[in-house]
Amino acid sequence: MRKRPNEQNERIKRRFMEYRKHARQLSEKSLDKELAALERFDVWNGRKDFARFHIEWAMGFRAHLEQARAANGKPLGKSTTRAIIATLREFTLWLSQQDGYRSRIKPGDADYFRLSRRDEAEARAAPERPAPSVRQARRTLAMMPAVSPRDLRDRAVVALLCLTGIRVSALVSLRIKHVDLAEKSVTQNPREVATKFGKRIETFFAKGFDEAEATLAAWLAHLDAVELYGPDDPLFPATAIAPSANDGFRASGFVRRPWRSTESVRKIVREAFEAAGIPNYGPHAFRHMLARDAAKNAKSVAELVATSQNLGHTDVLTTLRSYGQIDRDRQRTLITGLTDEDVTE
Repeated sequence: MRKRPNEQNERIKRRFMEYRKHARQLSEKSLDKELAALERFDVWNGRKDFARFHIEWAMGFRAHLEQARAANGKPLGKSTTRAIIATLREFTLWLSQQDGYRSRIKPGDADYFRLSRRDEAEARAAPERPAPSVRQARRTLAMMPAVSPRDLRDRAVVALLCLTGIRVSALVSLRIKHVDLAEKSVTQNPREVATKFGKRIETFFAKGFDEAEATLAAWLAHLDAVELYGPDDPLFPATAIAPSANDGFRASGFVRRPWRSTESVRKIVREAFEAAGIPNYGPHAFRHMLARDAAKNAKSVAELVATSQNLGHTDVLTTLRSYGQIDRDRQRTLITGLTDEDVTE
């Protein structure tokens, strides 16, 4: 039977969350993860008063995480463990400066919430992230229907992902005025678009996606001529639902507002890949696709930097480390000069 929450612990956790939100400017998503990490530690530790902290708690919790299982029954990933441990380290360091705790907890106690060097390196290693090839993306778009207005919208969603690799949260918040077909650009103004960390991002269309450009242009023309939308209206309006005599409700045109979540986009992408007979990679995979294509075909460092900026990264190393992995065969060819044909001869 689980112990009831410790009121003193709950109060101090709330204060820590306020500090992380307002002083450290963490997002709600990050705060939820940190709160879950604190709760995990609190439950494991039997709800003991944080003011009684001892370094043995930290060492014991680290050992516990090494044996812990995720919801799918598999061992916790090293990156997940690292995130949990990092939250506890920050929390302990912060506690050491609070009245009623500083006499018991020293700043150095936070260092016991660290992974081994080996585990730290494994946690930091960029995992292999699946992504479609450029050819697969083109095929997926080409096989999407273009009969109804909803078809045009859904095709335009996939087209814009092919062209820009825009994050899905930003995509659903775009307005018509943010797209410039003549300049082949998308302006992600953080005052109006849900960009990561509130950054302003100037994004231009990737080369080699002529059908995607034509698809996006057709959708904008439909919004202008048929839907009578203006510059401040959503680029991708939500589907309107109307009562139906047969089955209760049916899709009926559009509502002049954006989607309330990213789930509709994820569904569009999933169904598009399935219809093309290609595994579902998800909207974020288009970012990996464009970065890998640049890493493979860029003729200069400037091209890599441009791709990095296009994806909204401040540092080109972020692009290369997180998105620009090359496969083993490509690595072999670049280093040794040997191609597949050379190896099999």
